[in-house]
Amino acid sequence: MDTREGLGGGRLRAGETRVMPVAGRDPVPPSGAIAVAINVTVTNPSAEGFLTVWPSGQDRPVASNLNYVAQETVANLVIVGVGSDGAVSIFAQRTTDVVVDVVGWFYASRLPA
Repeated sequence: MDTREGLGGGRLRAGETRVMPVAGRDPVPPSGAIAVAINVTVTNPSAEGFLTVWPSGQDRPVASNLNYVAQETVANLVIVGVGSDGAVSIFAQRTTDVVVDVVGWFYASRLPA
């Protein structure tokens, strides 16, 4: 996702939640990933606020992954579960551009009983 380029949609508006598919997008396999490691960057926010990332299909948690002030660029590495639809949800408290790079993924190992 890079909202500056229109990849994944335009800027996130204040209070908006956007769902970003990750399963099947390089390097994440189409199935089997339970979590992803993503670098999330907020750039050109309109005002002080926060960004939260969580597994899609679940309630938004009360914790944030990034806190920012107006016109500041901030990045953070986030490890987040993948929703049953193969996506993650991203919430922006204030209008901002968001850049997301997937840097890795995790799968559930099946151990013998």
